[in-house]
Amino acid sequence: MKNIVLIGIMGAGKTTIGKKLSADLNRPFIDMDDYLEKKYNMSIADMFKISEDYFRNHESACCKDMSMQTNTVISTGGGVIKRAENIAYLKKNGIIFYIDRPLELIVDDVDTSSRPLLKDGAQKLYNLDHERRALYMQSCDYHLINDGGLEEICRKIIAVIKEEDA
Repeated sequence: MKNIVLIGIMGAGKTTIGKKLSADLNRPFIDMDDYLEKKYNMSIADMFKISEDYFRNHESACCKDMSMQTNTVISTGGGVIKRAENIAYLKKNGIIFYIDRPLELIVDDVDTSSRPLLKDGAQKLYNLDHERRALYMQSCDYHLINDGGLEEICRKIIAVIKEEDA
């Protein structure tokens, strides 16, 4: 069975949705950011201190690892779409869902000081969305707006998965 791969900007709900889908579908869950930090024994913030390229190279290696998984729910980092090779790895055994949450809802919920790319404030989120939205759209198999409840978006993803498996 194919992986369920969740992409989207930070704060879109990928991890929360991924954990719920994992429980509902009885599939393993991998948060790629956690996986990356454990694999390299270094925080993402520390990787960014070296350079964004340093982080992205490690992220790409993790995407390659994910291409070997099956029947898993995978939540990616927000910038995974910046490299086409990452999307190719993730599509190898996965269906990619773009979780698109209105930015106003993210700004109300996310502590931007805890995110390396947002340390300078919420305006950076709007800039990142402007920079990345087209990449999310071209990378995904399905585009879902996350402006309702957790149950609602999980139902939508499960319906797609059942249709794909039929």
